[in-house]
Amino acid sequence: MQGQGRVAYLANGHSLDVWRHPEFRSLLIRAIAWSSGAELPAHPIRCGLLGYGPAFNMGRGHAGWINATPGLQTVAMCDAQPARVEAAKEELPGLAGYFTDLDQMLAMNDLDLVVNILPHNLHAPMTLRCLEAGKHVVLEKPFCIGVDEADAMIAKACEKGLMLSLFHNRRWDGDYLTIRDVVSRGLIGEVFHIECGQGGYGHPGFWWRSDKAISGGVMHDWGAHFIDWILNLAGGKITQVMGDFQKRMWHSVTNEDHGQVVIRFDNGVVADYWTSTISALGRPKWLILGTKGAIQANWGDEITLVSYASGVRHEGKVPVKLPSYGSTQYYRNVADHLLMGEQLLVTAEQARRVILVIDAAQRSSALGTSVSLADGYE
Repeated sequence: MQGQGRVAYLANGHSLDVWRHPEFRSLLIRAIAWSSGAELPAHPIRCGLLGYGPAFNMGRGHAGWINATPGLQTVAMCDAQPARVEAAKEELPGLAGYFTDLDQMLAMNDLDLVVNILPHNLHAPMTLRCLEAGKHVVLEKPFCIGVDEADAMIAKACEKGLMLSLFHNRRWDGDYLTIRDVVSRGLIGEVFHIECGQGGYGHPGFWWRSDKAISGGVMHDWGAHFIDWILNLAGGKITQVMGDFQKRMWHSVTNEDHGQVVIRFDNGVVADYWTSTISALGRPKWLILGTKGAIQANWGDEITLVSYASGVRHEGKVPVKLPSYGSTQYYRNVADHLLMGEQLLVTAEQARRVILVIDAAQRSSALGTSVSLADGYE
């Protein structure tokens, strides 16, 4: 070999499946960029926090995850309450801007991306303002309350040529990754039935998450994560949704007490998700049936696996993969997408499907019958 330049060599072994693996594709893109002499931007992606409420201190959490990600930097925050701005000044000193007015933050020239951490009913209107101002947006879950809002945000992001993504950090949860690994290895055969959910018995509390007009309903919280998990595990397109919502106990708040949705897919898979504040006894977090076995899992550090994949019954415990720090993994992908053009793992179109299911479940419950869907997601 003669001359100057850079050479990157990759070998994929003996399986073409390697080319389908997202980490190999990422490595390939990086190798091409490096060998071609592509230069990274001179500055990191500069991020602003929209919302710094005290509940779970999510604003501070996002700032930490962003700043722990090479290529991203928190430079500003905005909250309508002056007291929360003062809290941010103490917890996040040295930012370029602290605001109570969103327009002032959006007017910053050195701001590239906004993380919307506001209550659910403000996700769509405030995100539209950020996109109109030319800023990329990361949204806390859920994407929004209704499908019309999702469509409006996606249309605006496409019009402006901007990234719009949802903070689905729980795609990197240990139990979910373990379940995906077991399924992908064919240990339970072809999946045909998925049950999952969470709940308990007790008043949900007097705060905005219990107010249906603000939160969207009982299924807009944990349901955003579980339904996203279901859609990724089931594959196929949604064909039919049946929902049931119950309001029987906690009349001092407006959210439903109990919600359930059954989703049918065009590949024959049926999924059943439930969430409840009036469930005195629960079900397993996960029960997944396949043609050659089954998985059962709760909230612990192992899952139960029964497999007939070898022709005889094997039953045992599979240790849950260690948590993969999903929040920083999520932001790592955002940085790689914006800085290097890598594939965005959580797209707005994926987030829309979750809202499509919840919206259909609410309509189904009101009508007392199942709802057919035309799922256009590819």
